[in-house]
Amino acid sequence: MLSGLFKLVFPALAGIFLLASCTKDPEIPLSGTYTPELPPGFPELKIPESNPITYEKIQLGKALFFEKGLSRDSSLSCASCHRQENAFSDPGPVSTGIGGLTGIRNASPLFNLAWKADFFRDGGVQSLELTPLNSLHAKNEFDSNTAEMLERLKRSTEYKRLFKIAFNDTITINGALQAMASFMRSMISGNSAFDEYLTGKTDALTESQIRGMNLFFSDKTSCSECHGGFNFRKEGFFNNGFFEQYPDSGRQRITLLESDRAKFSVPSLRNISLTAPYMHNGSVNELSDIIEIYNQGGFANPNKSEFIRPLGLSEEEKADLVSFLNSLSDYAFINNEAFRP
Repeated sequence: MLSGLFKLVFPALAGIFLLASCTKDPEIPLSGTYTPELPPGFPELKIPESNPITYEKIQLGKALFFEKGLSRDSSLSCASCHRQENAFSDPGPVSTGIGGLTGIRNASPLFNLAWKADFFRDGGVQSLELTPLNSLHAKNEFDSNTAEMLERLKRSTEYKRLFKIAFNDTITINGALQAMASFMRSMISGNSAFDEYLTGKTDALTESQIRGMNLFFSDKTSCSECHGGFNFRKEGFFNNGFFEQYPDSGRQRITLLESDRAKFSVPSLRNISLTAPYMHNGSVNELSDIIEIYNQGGFANPNKSEFIRPLGLSEEEKADLVSFLNSLSDYAFINNEAFRP
């Protein structure tokens, strides 16, 4: 479960674990370098030199992703709030942690993370390897800690075997974080009807979806100014004018700048029809409602993006945009056995 706020002390704590290492046993060489076939139009996979991906790490990371023993009462795993059928997002407005406690932000979907520069809706973390620590320590999520996590894993014969295979090493927090990041980087989604259309399958989209596509990429809507590129998202933080009041300070929590108040990371529109509810607080349930708010130009806010303005869309144009967004769903991704326990 990767939703919630990242406490400033955790990156420093994680850094201590990442610097620690054990003497390697030379008898089992690492193998199985991960080289996926990327979807057409996707750039080269971005992998940190400090954590090269192998299939063995991915398998260990998957086991940890579904491991409920990481939560204090062994009731929750990452998969509890990041569900594959929802493109690894949470169908609730905010996620529920142990003891029924709830978070304050909607859990982001997990896919194409290898190309992201920052994580969480305020960009409070710049390393995928550190993101699991947020949920592990958060009182309203796993309410656990790295020491307890390490002790629980060390009691497992199966995890001892998996760590040995993945790292030729004993169980470490560093290895656990690297393995989970490796698994999440393997969650690549790029097989939607829209992608098929781009490769020449002209009947992959309906006439309405094609009209919506042309409108989406037009100057009339400027949708692609923030949701452009292969992943339908632009790096950066913006205010989309969706609310009159923003109790959540957004990016300002990280930078302390007034110019960043109520700005949030731009989400990918891939799989958007599968990841409702929407917005940082999960308060919007329908794509048609999103289109209508954009059509009206949103609410006044000093930090609102210049691209949010009244659009004057007809009813047919609004319906066409929704149809196009529906074409971005990757059903092969949400049914991929490789991401199941």
